[in-house]
Amino acid sequence: MNRGRFLFSLSLFLFLLICSVAALEAQVIPPPEEILGFRVGADYHLITYDKAIDYWKKLASVSDRIQLREMGKTTLGLTMYYAVISSPENLASLEEYRSIIKKLSLAKGLTAEEAARLARKGKAVVYIDGGLHATECAPAQHLVQLAYDLVSAKDEKTLKILNEVICLLVFANPDGMNMVADWYHKNVGTPFEVSPMPYLYHYYAGHDNNRDSYLGNLKETQNITRLVNQEWYPVILYNHHQTAPFPARIWIPPNSEPTNPNVHPLIVRWQNLIGSAMGAAFDAEGKEGAISRIVFDTWYPGYVTQVVDSHNIISILTETALYRYATPKFYTVRDFPPEYQDLTMSAFYPSPWKGGWWRLRDAVDYCLTASKAVLEVAARFREELLFNKYRMASEVMARFQKEPPYAWIFPLEQSDPGNLALLLNRMILLGIEVYEAQEDFISDGVSYPKGTLVIPMNQPFALFAKNMLEEQRYPDLRKYPDLWQGLIQSRKIEGAPLEAYDMMGWTLPYQFNLKVQAAGTPLSVKLKPLSSVNPSPGRVEGSGSAAYLLDHRQNASFIAMNRVLKQKGKIEWARNQFTHEGKNYPEGTIIVSGLSRDFMEKLARELNLRIQACSSRPAAKTSEIRAPRVAIYQSWVAVEDEGWTRFVLDEHEFAFKVLHDSDIRAGQLARQFDAIIIPDHYSTELLVNGYRKGDMPPDYVGGLGSRGINNLKEFVREGGTLIMMNTSCNLAAGEFKSPVRNILEKARREEFNCSGSILLAEFDASHPVAYGMDRQQPIVFADSCAFDVLPSFDQRNSPVIVAKYAADNLLLSGWIHGEKLIQQKAAVVEVPLEKGRLILLGFPVQFRAQPRGTFKLLFNSIFYSSMKKAE
Repeated sequence: MNRGRFLFSLSLFLFLLICSVAALEAQVIPPPEEILGFRVGADYHLITYDKAIDYWKKLASVSDRIQLREMGKTTLGLTMYYAVISSPENLASLEEYRSIIKKLSLAKGLTAEEAARLARKGKAVVYIDGGLHATECAPAQHLVQLAYDLVSAKDEKTLKILNEVICLLVFANPDGMNMVADWYHKNVGTPFEVSPMPYLYHYYAGHDNNRDSYLGNLKETQNITRLVNQEWYPVILYNHHQTAPFPARIWIPPNSEPTNPNVHPLIVRWQNLIGSAMGAAFDAEGKEGAISRIVFDTWYPGYVTQVVDSHNIISILTETALYRYATPKFYTVRDFPPEYQDLTMSAFYPSPWKGGWWRLRDAVDYCLTASKAVLEVAARFREELLFNKYRMASEVMARFQKEPPYAWIFPLEQSDPGNLALLLNRMILLGIEVYEAQEDFISDGVSYPKGTLVIPMNQPFALFAKNMLEEQRYPDLRKYPDLWQGLIQSRKIEGAPLEAYDMMGWTLPYQFNLKVQAAGTPLSVKLKPLSSVNPSPGRVEGSGSAAYLLDHRQNASFIAMNRVLKQKGKIEWARNQFTHEGKNYPEGTIIVSGLSRDFMEKLARELNLRIQACSSRPAAKTSEIRAPRVAIYQSWVAVEDEGWTRFVLDEHEFAFKVLHDSDIRAGQLARQFDAIIIPDHYSTELLVNGYRKGDMPPDYVGGLGSRGINNLKEFVREGGTLIMMNTSCNLAAGEFKSPVRNILEKARREEFNCSGSILLAEFDASHPVAYGMDRQQPIVFADSCAFDVLPSFDQRNSPVIVAKYAADNLLLSGWIHGEKLIQQKAAVVEVPLEKGRLILLGFPVQFRAQPRGTFKLLFNSIFYSSMKKAE
């Protein structure tokens, strides 16, 4: 090509490029109402997730300030998108800025001078989400407007934000956003316009999708976790909610007490600063009703917010006021609680709300003010916030090079190796570095072999590992009035203890029934970093094919049983200890026959199980297990426990049918099912009576009713197994008149208090419901039951205690008040009733799909329903 042609081509290219840029800028950025047909926050209108993403895609097609990216699939299969909004120059260099903030967040190999240079160059990444709790509508709706405001604005303040900040916008619960909009629009203009949804707004978790963050069972949680802890490492994570304490219009930081101790102090300082900036923004805009320092604490780390505090990310929670969906509501001061009616000013409520109309658009506007205040803080303090990422990570690593725990050591010998692999893989997802010892070593006088798994504490997010792995000791706030009262003279509180907003103890090794040891002295061992933890490969050991033996302690064995039964294989459970081919086996050992060795080897590989092949049938007394016909009751008063129960059953491949009130009231249950599960519920009254007529559309009112209760009784009398979980066990004494009484049902808080902790229980491991359990094992206690078993002259129909609360060392993690009341009381009971039985699981064995060490109590109860004795 000659020089003239080259210059002509270059000139033409530049001309076309300039025209393209000019054309892009000339394209009109449509406001949401132009595409949606209504204003964001309009009365009686909700934007679905699908419509919101369509609008974002439209923005991305006409603006160079926004990009859309995929972050994974939802539980129901939708694609989860997030928006990246910043200046065009920043978006052109995203990977560079992402690399900078990652280096600062991890801090390893950086000097303070290098970190300062990167902080000057980098951009503050801010994550903002909405809609996690889908019936709290304003947060998700406001993201649509916020995207437009950022993309279209030309004012100096917004341009500074775009230059200094990379903003990530996330719809945290797409499935729920669609569900709620569909339910509401169907009822607008009817008597049921503000009726609650009769099903969970997350398919499995409902409201508990904000209790899943430290373990990540849900797909949406995993997507958010990956985005935050592996890809973007934001300086601020802002999680919007909408249940402000009435009559306040929005709750903002500072938070209430207690404060989780496993966070860097800078996190708390910046939460307070940002909360103050929000408050100032509300006052500047004449938005009354911002309140702080009540109701919402930061103790429990399972929230989207608190889980990142120990990742050196400043979490911000707000709770905007909500009436119902998009329906407006007028309030007068007479509607306020008495203590708020005189509109008294206070340090954390300086601009009391005076009442008036409250619309969805008002809540959207409050969310917008709050989000923009966060972005303005990030823009103003960009360099300091970025450097603080390095500072916090460095100080955390330095701390645990000087003080214990220096590491957490996980022996390979565990009762359920699958639980160990699952826990450590979730820790890796959450940004924790996991290593494998490359040699034998000694720690605190204990020898560990090569291959032992280790979490060293000289890593940037070590406080998160500590938070998950140590025992919690919840502070009795009655002893520390200065922490929270804010009075001239503190007043000591007498009477009942003050509870946390959620769980008080959550120690994950206890929930998974794993052995772990904190290193009290520095480790000296060669370690290899792991990108994932894989259990030892499964295989079939031994010769022969007469029978195959599986370990009842492993959760994967229940998946195996369901697959075996699906293939028409035979399953038996050993009713006694036995010896076979020189090896000893406990009661509950699973004996499989009738299937090929090829099938069993495939099962072992896929589930990482060690299966023992036998050349002859073991000489053990057995009970045959047939494929159980299982149902789970789903109340129209939707409860999270029901959803989590479905989650663990689906995860472990149980086939089951969902029953509603009308199904149970129809009767003939024993002809259809062997086991019916009644999940935990808010109250026995709601279980029995449900919603009242007029509160919901007719199909969703009435509860089980007396007819349903009588049909459940008949189901048991005819040979069925009714499995009651946590507080639903109160039906046993109340409606079934069984000789079992929950002594905590009417206990006062002054007598007993344990709203969420880890306790120690004792198990009769010879009972089929407790097969595979240790004699003593940790359990989750969450407003649970403790049973008195009443005497009976009929020994054949007397209740059988399967588990009881420990006599000594009852509290393992959290808090308990009045523990003597439940020591040695029954926790799990079998209650015979004519041909059938009740199984009372008095504590939540599958609580939020977290205590994997006790899942088998539910699984055993299900298989027990189809057990047939055989020799």
